[in-house]
Amino acid sequence: MTRETSFDDVVPPSDVAERERELARLLELAGTGHRPEPPGQWAARPGAGLLFSAPHEATQDRDGTRKSAERGTAPLAFALAAHVGGAALGTVEGRLVGDPNWDVGHPYVSRAHELAAGHPTIDLHMMRPRGVEVCVGLGPRPELAGGLWQVIVEEAVAGGLRASVNWPFGANPRTVTGQLQDKGLPAVQVELSWDCFDPGHPAMPRAWSALARAATRLTAAKRA
Repeated sequence: MTRETSFDDVVPPSDVAERERELARLLELAGTGHRPEPPGQWAARPGAGLLFSAPHEATQDRDGTRKSAERGTAPLAFALAAHVGGAALGTVEGRLVGDPNWDVGHPYVSRAHELAAGHPTIDLHMMRPRGVEVCVGLGPRPELAGGLWQVIVEEAVAGGLRASVNWPFGANPRTVTGQLQDKGLPAVQVELSWDCFDPGHPAMPRAWSALARAATRLTAAKRA
């Protein structure tokens, strides 16, 4: 008898069809409202309330070693931003030097800080299968993740996903989350499994809709 759970062990949400419609709408939004800035490094979308970041959409140069791109994270960031009127930032293939999630003081982090304008940041990443679909890293100053991670985890679980906090990734001080927290900004790191970016896997509509619903709740809370 295995002690490990699998995705198939999770009770699916009761509104699967609605979540699939939400995914379709998010995919439509993913290509809107952003522009290269500067060309060959990242694309940005102005907005307010929340910043969605995707520093690993493009291939990275980390200490002289190429780090594989996390394709789909930037479209998700731009879609979520468009969904709630927030801001977004994501790397693009081109002349990007270094890794914003590794190099302290990277220009990407400075631009993220400007776009956030004091509002919370949700920094999106992709992880290989590790037994959960969603991991939320609280960063070196977890008090600055308060009010964010709870909503994200609640919506992930409600969406029929397995979620964890600070495992396997806690967002160390070198990450975008850690660097923004060091500047006093609320921020969390959200790692999504490969399945959450696979159009043929049921985890994708669950994950994208869960984050969209979390973003809606967080935006409404800030406006209240």
